[in-house]
Amino acid sequence: MAKWGEGDPRWIVEARPDGTNVNNWHWTEKNASPWSKDKLKSLLEGLAFDVDQGNARTTELSKCEGEATVNNRKAKLIFFYEWDLSLKWKGQHKDSDESITGTVDVPNLSEENDADDLDITVSCKSSSREGHELKDMMRRMAIPKIRSQLEAYIRELKEEYGRNLILPTQQNGSSSPASQPCSSANVPSAQTTTTPEAAPASSGTASSASKVSTSRIEESCQFQAAPEDVYRVFADQERTQAFTRGPAIVESEAGGKFNLLGGNIEGHFVELVRNEKIVQKWRMNSWPSGHYSTVTLQFNSSPSGCHLKLKQTGIPMASMESTREGWHRYYFDSIKMTFGFGSSLM
Repeated sequence: MAKWGEGDPRWIVEARPDGTNVNNWHWTEKNASPWSKDKLKSLLEGLAFDVDQGNARTTELSKCEGEATVNNRKAKLIFFYEWDLSLKWKGQHKDSDESITGTVDVPNLSEENDADDLDITVSCKSSSREGHELKDMMRRMAIPKIRSQLEAYIRELKEEYGRNLILPTQQNGSSSPASQPCSSANVPSAQTTTTPEAAPASSGTASSASKVSTSRIEESCQFQAAPEDVYRVFADQERTQAFTRGPAIVESEAGGKFNLLGGNIEGHFVELVRNEKIVQKWRMNSWPSGHYSTVTLQFNSSPSGCHLKLKQTGIPMASMESTREGWHRYYFDSIKMTFGFGSSLM
């Protein structure tokens, strides 16, 4: 046992202006999705482009699906965001009185991709010569501008939105020096041990994790059970321990941890819609340090019970097949055997 005054400073109750979250040790989270939607709308709508052949402007952010959260854990800011965007544009060619319309799509805006790595595609509803020329103009001029605007969104999210999550301490009276923003690659791994010595990933990890080549899977499974019964298997700690046949941590709330299969699977919950949907940041402990995928589980009613749809993005390429097989073997098959929800996989 440590001598008096020599304890781990993370567990020493320090005088704080607000008396909460001592030394910024506990996990706190802000939902940045509403702010992000407004910010993306203001950054992307109304962008104008003008050349000799004609002009065009972005008119509406018609699709903005996804989420963003800002977390503080151990006095470090952790950012999760994943967006699927579609932007309408409208233009006029100098040789035509007809308005020409199209879309710009960005399907992969997330913390796993730098702005330079984003897939941005331009489409045009017109197949005319004028339409092709305006489409080419949008490719040349709009894509770099939109990429720059998305860089601005990421920068403002990190520099401004997470600012108030780091609380002042007695020593500094302001934000902790450790409060520099970091990407999701710096998320500390959930541990089954209760000792406080586990350190968060180093700042160097974020760079390596963000460069991991990734893929995605989409799977489905039919269970002979009501959707609410299958949902509870994933959201209830005792049921999870039953089908994994071992100790597990399942804190079924936004920001809550999960850790199962002997620590081989870990992460935290991003969103829970009771009996309908679960979104997680999910990783295997064999993956590069700090790298998380995004798992979305949809629990849908079907004539025979529950049709479960799984989508997982951000899987390291080398682990794609083992991850796919693991879902079937350690989750789906085991759940059916344990609870009698069996039927053939789809």
